[in-house]
Amino acid sequence: MFSRKNFRIFPVIAPLVGSAIAANSVTYDFESSGSGDLFAGGGVTGWSQDTTNPSAFGQTFPLAYIAATDFGGGSSVSAHLGTQQSNTPDNADTTLTGDLSSLDPIYNMLNVSFNMAVLDDSSDSYEGRDAFNIALTTASGSQVATIGLAPKDGDNETWNVSVGVNGSTSTTPYQISANSAYSLYIASRDSVTDFRIGPAGGISESMGSFTAATSLNSVTGITFEHDPLSPVGTSAHTLAFDNVSVQIPEPSSSLLMVLSAGLIAIRRRR
Repeated sequence: MFSRKNFRIFPVIAPLVGSAIAANSVTYDFESSGSGDLFAGGGVTGWSQDTTNPSAFGQTFPLAYIAATDFGGGSSVSAHLGTQQSNTPDNADTTLTGDLSSLDPIYNMLNVSFNMAVLDDSSDSYEGRDAFNIALTTASGSQVATIGLAPKDGDNETWNVSVGVNGSTSTTPYQISANSAYSLYIASRDSVTDFRIGPAGGISESMGSFTAATSLNSVTGITFEHDPLSPVGTSAHTLAFDNVSVQIPEPSSSLLMVLSAGLIAIRRRR
C-alpha cells in the first residue's frame, strides 16, 4: 500500500525540488527498550505518559510498560497500555504520546502504520471492557486523524472499530478480536485520509476515506489512549502495539507535473 513510486523529474527542476521531496520518517519498534521499562517519567525514549502510575502496598503499578510479548506482530518486545496489571483509582484516561516533532510533512502527506492487538485472558474473572483510541495529534492536542476501539455490547472478546478526522469518528463494519494481531494504516494525501486494516502481515482493506480540514503539516505526535469504561477493578486487558512507523511519502506524479509546468513557465518568462 505504501510502496514508493519512481518519478522522472525534468532536469530543469531537479536541483530546485530535490531537497523538498526527500522522505523523512520516525519509527518506534521498542527494540532498544527492555522488558519492564515504564513509559512514565520518560522511561521509553521518545514517549511520554500523561498520568502518574498508582502506588499501593509499597509498590508501583504501571499503566504502560514494555513487555517481551510477541502477539503476532513480528516483534520480540512491544508496548502495553491498559488494565492487565492495574488501573487508576479514579478511572482516569491514560495517554501515551510518541514524539513526531522532527517530521516536516511537506505537501500535506503522511503515511502511518503499526501492529496492534487487544490482549485478554478469557479465563479470568474480569468481565469489564474498556475502550482505546489512536490518533495523530497537533501541538495543541487536536486530533487530526483518529482510530477508535469500543467494546462490542454482549461480546467480551470483540471491539468495534471507528475512524475519522478532525476529532470525530464514524463506526465501521470492522471489528477486532481479542488476542489477534492486526496491522493498521493511515494514509493521507491532498487532504484525503484513508484508513486501512488487515491481519498482521496480510492484505489490508480500506475502512473509509475522509477529507480533513486540519493540515497534516501540523502533526507533532501519535497518541495511544486507554479509556476506562468499567468500574475500577473489573477489567483486565491491555492494548499491545509495536513497529510504529510514520513516513512522509514522495509527492505524487500529478503534483510533480504541476510543479514542473509552473517552474518551466517561470523559466520561459525569465
